Amino acid sequence: MTKAATKWRACKLDELGSVGRGKSKHRPRNDESLYGGIYPFFQTGDIKAANFHLTEYSQTYNEKGLAQSKIWKPGTLCITIAANIAETAILGIPGCFPDSIVGFIPDPDKADVAFVKYYIDTLKLQMQSVSRGTTQDNLSVDKLLTFDFRVPPISLQRRIAGILSAYDDLIENNQRRIKILEEMARSLYREWFVHFRFPGHEKVKMVPSSLGPIPQCWEVTTFGELYNTGSGGTPSRTRPDYFEYGTIDWVKSQELLDRFILSTEERITE
Repeated sequence: MTKAATKWRACKLDELGSVGRGKSKHRPRNDESLYGGIYPFFQTGDIKAANFHLTEYSQTYNEKGLAQSKIWKPGTLCITIAANIAETAILGIPGCFPDSIVGFIPDPDKADVAFVKYYIDTLKLQMQSVSRGTTQDNLSVDKLLTFDFRVPPISLQRRIAGILSAYDDLIENNQRRIKILEEMARSLYREWFVHFRFPGHEKVKMVPSSLGPIPQCWEVTTFGELYNTGSGGTPSRTRPDYFEYGTIDWVKSQELLDRFILSTEERITE
């Protein structure tokens, strides 16, 4: 064992900083009176969709929503413990999150938040394994605190995290470029297929339809007339033989956030 390796020590997450669950006391949680304010409200799907820093959200709390929650500061490591298990992202802006997310605030003398994030990423499959439930997967705080973290001195943590985060910075920059291109594509779609200002539209006659004027030779139809549609089905979690050693990809709704589904977290049996 090298001299550097002997400086690594094993400890639990709560020995590296403070650990606490998010707050969302109100029931039902989908009460519309809680939302529509100025306070970002991050959910497990937002963390799964994030690459490294957590800045984008789909909902906001108002003053009533904030009163039954709390604001976490930037630099907090968010760890999902329900729905999407062991997904991580670091808050880039102040925000709230529910109790399905754990917040970790590092002790600056003991832990680098990026290093801890990367370490949890290496433990993700193990954490998901101990979270399997009969109804819904769940990783409790108690289970989270049973995992050992082997950590080097803080200076080495920062060096390791700095090397790895350089790649994540490149990924985030590329994702920003992709979003710009996607918005350009949406704008082009609206221009051509909503406002009908496609190349050569000046020479095309507009004709009446049930939706209003449309270009000649176009037609109004329904989604069902163009595509085959149907509902999925959820295998019972009470039957382990439906999931153990499965080979058929089983898509969960959260995985639709990935835009393109190339593989799935779970598989089912014949």
